[in-house]
Amino acid sequence: MKQKNSLNPDLVVASALRIVDEQGLEALTVRKVADEFGVTPMALYWHFSNKEALLDAVGDAVVSALREPDTALDLEPYLREAMTSLVDTMRAHPSATPLVPARLLVNEIGRDLTEHTLDKLILAGHDVDKAAAVAHYALMIAMTLVTGEPGAETSVKPAERDEAHEAKLALLQSLPQERYPRLRAAAPSMVVCGDSDDYYGTAIDIFVAGVMADVRALNA
Repeated sequence: MKQKNSLNPDLVVASALRIVDEQGLEALTVRKVADEFGVTPMALYWHFSNKEALLDAVGDAVVSALREPDTALDLEPYLREAMTSLVDTMRAHPSATPLVPARLLVNEIGRDLTEHTLDKLILAGHDVDKAAAVAHYALMIAMTLVTGEPGAETSVKPAERDEAHEAKLALLQSLPQERYPRLRAAAPSMVVCGDSDDYYGTAIDIFVAGVMADVRALNA
């Protein structure tokens, strides 16, 4: 338990984020954070007016870790680095990932990343609406990759994952071999990701390749 006199907004957010990392977003309560500091929940309201304000601060803490690519980069390497930054930031705190969309454009770092991404897409030939859609695709794809990584899905509580994985693997491997040979063979990889870095890297490459193919079609 932390000392009462250590209570300040940054430490409160750090404790809240740790609870989210370890127990999931739904486990975060003002009382649970207050208990970390040995104070009543009312003490936290000096810093955060309600749980929603605390969640916003946790989301800001995650978004603030984004790295913006060099703006001098051409579109393709810029997109790859921007997507990698989004994914890496969410991978560090997968259970907090649902907080990112609401804070991305509130946080200066997130705004800058979005602004420069839109600028590069528009200069490459997209109109404003299409550029906005592509930027949104990037965010949604990054979120889906992280929250749904095979073996680390945030929808399954950490303590229940081994049992859930065993059940899913057993189900897939019980399928008829003559009808589902590929699915049975791929079952272990579909249940638990064998190489996370390759999983994310390949997905980012596919997304960037798709955007670049669209750009080339626009300029053909």
